[in-house]
Amino acid sequence: MGSNGEEKKDGNDEYQDMSIAEIIDYCTNARYEEIERELEEMKSYIGGGSGVQSEVQREVNRISWKAEALQIGCLLTKHCSILIPKISFHRMDPPEDINNLSDSGRDNNDQGNRMASSSSSTYNVQTSGSSHESEIKHFWSRTEVGMDFERERNLFVSVSVGTEAFKIKILDLAITAMNELANMAIENEPLWHPCIAGRILNCAEYIKKFGQVDSHFPVLPNAETYTNPLQTEASRETRFLAVQPVHIVELLMNNDQYSHVLSNMVSKAKVRGVLSTQAQGDYNGALQVMAVKFHASSPLVPNRKCYLARYSRRLNNNAWGVVDVSLQSLFPNPLTRYRRRPSGCLIERFRDGLCKVTWVEHCEVDNSSVPEVCRYFVTSGQAYGAKQWLSTLVRQHERLTHIRVRRDPKLQLSTGEANLLILADQMMRNFWRNMSFSRKNRWMLVSLSDAENIHKAIIRFVKEKEGRCPGPALVMAATIRIPASARRIFNFLQDENSRSKWDILSHGHVVQQTRSISNGCVPGNHVSILEVKSPEDPDRTVKTLLQESFSTSACSYVTFAPVEASSINMILNGGDSDNVPVMPSGFSIFPDGLTGDEVSLVTIIFQILDSAASPMCFPAHSVYSMYKVITETAKAITAGVVDPYNMG
Repeated sequence: MGSNGEEKKDGNDEYQDMSIAEIIDYCTNARYEEIERELEEMKSYIGGGSGVQSEVQREVNRISWKAEALQIGCLLTKHCSILIPKISFHRMDPPEDINNLSDSGRDNNDQGNRMASSSSSTYNVQTSGSSHESEIKHFWSRTEVGMDFERERNLFVSVSVGTEAFKIKILDLAITAMNELANMAIENEPLWHPCIAGRILNCAEYIKKFGQVDSHFPVLPNAETYTNPLQTEASRETRFLAVQPVHIVELLMNNDQYSHVLSNMVSKAKVRGVLSTQAQGDYNGALQVMAVKFHASSPLVPNRKCYLARYSRRLNNNAWGVVDVSLQSLFPNPLTRYRRRPSGCLIERFRDGLCKVTWVEHCEVDNSSVPEVCRYFVTSGQAYGAKQWLSTLVRQHERLTHIRVRRDPKLQLSTGEANLLILADQMMRNFWRNMSFSRKNRWMLVSLSDAENIHKAIIRFVKEKEGRCPGPALVMAATIRIPASARRIFNFLQDENSRSKWDILSHGHVVQQTRSISNGCVPGNHVSILEVKSPEDPDRTVKTLLQESFSTSACSYVTFAPVEASSINMILNGGDSDNVPVMPSGFSIFPDGLTGDEVSLVTIIFQILDSAASPMCFPAHSVYSMYKVITETAKAITAGVVDPYNMG
């Protein structure tokens, strides 16, 4: 008995005499009443403060729409007899909407003015701002969502995929998706129309030919449909590789290989259930359920995540297929922002040891929170499109092939050089980890009153030992548009002779490249050691940098990290690089998607150690210093690549 005299039941006893339908009704009504109470609190709060009224009203309206979607969704769920253990109703990832970040991630126009004030020595996420802002923060702490909902969905999916009923449905869905992928990979017009970027899908022809791949399963309405309907993105790309088809199949079906090789796009990939396994090394008919999250080349672009079934099958003696398809129809979520239609690759064996890989990307996504600077890059399909995935696969294959060739004794790739490549690979993966958003990797908007060149920068805290970070650190990032080709910018940034023109920490110094290890066929694809020399004493090294630069047909990267000279010497002498800390900064460079090669988008990421920083408090002097570095770097790069006389 509770203190108020009402009987309280614990665990499953509360539901033991109820049917599934009654349990769903009970949970839905209880949660809906809780939402109504929160709405009333918010409405009362709106009446008490006009400064944030419109902002809060938008959240009230947003939650109202979601409450309606929850009711509709649960009615459909009841019809399907699918039991969701506990229905909690929250927004999945509010901070991913970069345009709507709160105190802990939400845009606030006068936050920058407060940060710009010299009277504050720290930027405190919890206490900065007015009482109204504190109340909004408190409201979000109760209604933003969450972790409970995510854990429940993960548990529900993990348990459900083990039941025979779900196995049959998922297998049926995967087989249908494989057939669709095979057709989309080989057909041309009228299904695919040629365009400058490759091929574009004729949606009317697609619907006429395939309909909805999961039309025989009920689908929950999307809560954002009322204001932000999902947009369709579809692309296709073909390349040839000197590799056996089964090796590509293994890479995609082995979660460890998949997460590692494609880490520039895959933030997280976890297998929630294996539904069909074959003999060791045989992936014909292998089927698994996964939770995946993808990220783009700029942290300003929201991540994409979903549950999917991944299925591989040998289509004939010379061809394999690997397909992904979302499980939204089987595990409904009324707040879906990303749905992966049948996507994947068709791998065909050709003569002379070659194979033809045709990659198809097809999805429905809510791009309403993508900032304007990256909007066309994303909506054109370049950020997450087939070209991006396949160029990554090709680059990794060329990199590994090149390293194997270098191991020929005549080419003398030493153990030390191999270990240096391993450290550089770790540095790149840390760099990509910094780009991704997650609950453990939250970004905050930085808005300073004197901002001129960069209108949107974001910052986050890095805890000690995260990605080999030697201590608490801060990472700041910004994406800018530069009127020059991606190749021109890449050449300027990776050349040690022009480094002192854009690196304000190297101004007035001489930068020398003391070691270079090629790791690809494209000029400029290499790992190098750079030494910054003192202008007064050329024999004295001020700092040593490890740098990796590479370019693909879709994107380019220049990444670097300061490393102790003693650590570099230890590695080159055959020592282990596992315990060497790396704190990468650098650039990702890609076409803006709108003007071809005439304009590029450059994401600048800068990282510093700061023992005074914490997840909720960023020292103001560090924020200003990092912002100054990024702003001056952006100006210097623009001047260097636009003015031909600055190219050296």
